[in-house]
Amino acid sequence: MFKVGEYSEDKAKSIAAYLKDAGFKVDIKGLVRARTEYSASLQGTLGEMKGKIQTFEQCERYLAGLRTAMGKGAVQETFRDIFLEEVIPGWKDILVKFEESKDSAEDLDDEARDELKRIIAECIVSLDFAHRVFDLNDIEFNAQVGDRLNDPIINIPVNPDDYDSEDPMLRQRMDVDLAKMYEITIDEFSAPLYDEIDEDFLVEFSDEFLKIRALGYLIRSLVDAAEKGKIDIEVFADLCMIEIGDKDIMSIDGSLVAEEIARSLEKSGMLKMKGNSIKWKV
Repeated sequence: MFKVGEYSEDKAKSIAAYLKDAGFKVDIKGLVRARTEYSASLQGTLGEMKGKIQTFEQCERYLAGLRTAMGKGAVQETFRDIFLEEVIPGWKDILVKFEESKDSAEDLDDEARDELKRIIAECIVSLDFAHRVFDLNDIEFNAQVGDRLNDPIINIPVNPDDYDSEDPMLRQRMDVDLAKMYEITIDEFSAPLYDEIDEDFLVEFSDEFLKIRALGYLIRSLVDAAEKGKIDIEVFADLCMIEIGDKDIMSIDGSLVAEEIARSLEKSGMLKMKGNSIKWKV
């Protein structure tokens, strides 16, 4: 069987429907997939960070804005607006301009558009920084802050390769997310049916179509090359390497899976395998 890919349930059902309508033999199998993500950060007080991170001045600016916002009596509902106005003056006007630019590509040149995106990104980064300061220092709205913002504990994402693995401030984290996915496979011998697939599939799932078409080319080539008599698996493997086209070329190498392809053709009655010998049934 040829693996088309792994998908969410809805996408898997959509792909399978297209292929079944075209006459493919399709198999869907549910499985659990683990996705791992690694991250690293430095954690310590602002004073401890000096000289260890390139964004120290940026952190000082964010903390100054945080102190000012809390000094003005910011609560959960008003904190974002007060804090961002301290850190990025005029941020609301910038956000409006950014939204307007999405609808009109002619109003801004690339440099201006990139600057808008940079500022929007800073809004996100600065708010994330502020909320991490709250969490690490047990700061809550409508409660006394005291001196907890004088030299608070902060956490800054870093590249772990830039620091000694024994650095006491270095924190490394691995997140593992388990999700149910659906694996779609097709019978190799049905791949030549690629030209029967609905045109909408080419638009929605172009990568999948190209993979299936490549396999279809190979299977067609093998069927066309079939002759009476026997060949060994090494010769068959050579037949599994083809090139399509003159100016624009598609190279397909199935030599490493020649035995699997041969067994698929055997199930379809095209040949008979015995040891390393293949006999075509033509």
